Amino acid sequence: MKTDDTSSSLAPHPERPLLYSSPQILARRRRLLKEARRMLAEDGIDGFSIRKLCQRAEVAQRTLYNAFHNKDRLIALAIREAFDEYSAFVRQSSDTVSVKGWLSRTVSINRRNFHVRNYTTAVCALYFAPGTARDVFETLLDMSLRGNLTWLEQRRGDIGDWIDLPHFARSLADVQYATINDWCLGRTPDERYLPSLVENMLMMLVGAVQGSLAEEAAELLAELETTGTIASIADMSVPRVTPRKPSA
Repeated sequence: MKTDDTSSSLAPHPERPLLYSSPQILARRRRLLKEARRMLAEDGIDGFSIRKLCQRAEVAQRTLYNAFHNKDRLIALAIREAFDEYSAFVRQSSDTVSVKGWLSRTVSINRRNFHVRNYTTAVCALYFAPGTARDVFETLLDMSLRGNLTWLEQRRGDIGDWIDLPHFARSLADVQYATINDWCLGRTPDERYLPSLVENMLMMLVGAVQGSLAEEAAELLAELETTGTIASIADMSVPRVTPRKPSA
C-alpha cells in the first residue's frame, strides 16, 4: 500500500517538490486526489471544476495550487494513482510472458474503461492535447509504455534485431491511445473497441517478431479476424454497465 500521494515519478509541483510534508498537508493532497478521481468519473474533464473540487475536498484553492501547480498536473496524478492501483491487481492475476498473457492484461485493463468512460476520455484528452506539459504527458505515456516495454524485454530473443525496443514500445502506446480515443469519441462502437485494440496490437507485433512468437501472433490474429474474439484471452465482450447515480 502506498504511503505517499502517488507512485508516479511526476512531481506534484515542479517548483515545490514536497516542501511541506506534514500529516495535514499530505491528508489534503490525498483528499484532493480522491475527489478528483470521483469527479472525473462523474463528469469527465469538460465538467471538471477546481472550485467544486476544493469545496468537496474542503481545501482552499490556494492550497490546491501550492500543492499541485495546475489543474492538468492534479488530473494526471489522480489518473496515474487510479491506474497504478488497478493495474497492480491485474498483473498479479495474469501470465506476463506469452502473447496471450500480454493481450489478456491489456484487455482486462481496458475492459474497465466501459465503467469509467468519462474518466477514460479525460485521459485521452490530456494525452493528445498540444498544450499538455511534457512531464504530465510522459506520466500518461508511461501508463502504457511500461507494460509494453517490460513484456518486449522478456521476449527480446524473438524480436528482430532491427527493432529498437523503446521505440517499438512507444509506437504500441500511441496505437493503444489512438484506439481508445476513437472509442471515447464514438468513432468505434462499444462492441468493436476491445477487438480493435487487440487487432491493432497484433498487426504491429506480427511485423516485428520472428520464430514461434510470430506464428503465435499470426494465429491469434487469424482467430480474431475469423471469430471476432480470442476465446483464450480475457473476455472481450461488452460488459453490462450500471448507470452512475447523479451526485447530490
